[in-house]
Amino acid sequence: MVSKKTKINVAVLIYPGVELIDMNGPLDVFVKTNRYNGNKYRVFTIAETAKAIKSESLAVHITPDFTLKNCPQPDIIVIPGQIMPGNGPLTFGSGSTKLLNWITRESQHPGITIMSVCVGIYILAKTGLLTGKNVTTHWEAIEDLQKQYPNISFIKNQRYVADGSFVTTGGVTSGIDGALYVIEKLDGAGIAQQVADVMVYNRNAPLPPDTILN
Repeated sequence: MVSKKTKINVAVLIYPGVELIDMNGPLDVFVKTNRYNGNKYRVFTIAETAKAIKSESLAVHITPDFTLKNCPQPDIIVIPGQIMPGNGPLTFGSGSTKLLNWITRESQHPGITIMSVCVGIYILAKTGLLTGKNVTTHWEAIEDLQKQYPNISFIKNQRYVADGSFVTTGGVTSGIDGALYVIEKLDGAGIAQQVADVMVYNRNAPLPPDTILN
């Protein structure tokens, strides 16, 4: 368990093509939670290099706070979706060997929580860490991923699924749900609801009807 006397480091991965809400939704949850828990979370972005990162559709340029080599030891890692241009096999990103090795190494840190958002699971699944786990992801990606990773159990029609050290979330805004789940575990249900309220976010909203899978 993380000591109450120390900051909890929340590392949000960024890379070319990063989905903005995938990144910003969970990030904002942890930032907003600091209003209610004595500023417990240290939230930062990390990338493979210190160069500015171009988001999905080149809409925003983001300068990472740290690189994989010099970042503080994470207690929570957020893996947003990566949307690459074109229709090739890496459309949703798969992670470089350097990134995959880093995630695998950090997964051994005691008390770590690793959360993928939306198609960020393509990166996390490639590490092999999800074998035998229950997970979820964007409703449009489940069939494709189940074919690629038959040893992972994909749960349909869920905003998030927690299994051991891993939290996986469905499409885009459900990264907020996953982060609020983590907050509820670490700070309690009351604070999680306060954060949802200040974000004007309905945790009990039904899934959009056209996204329900049989």
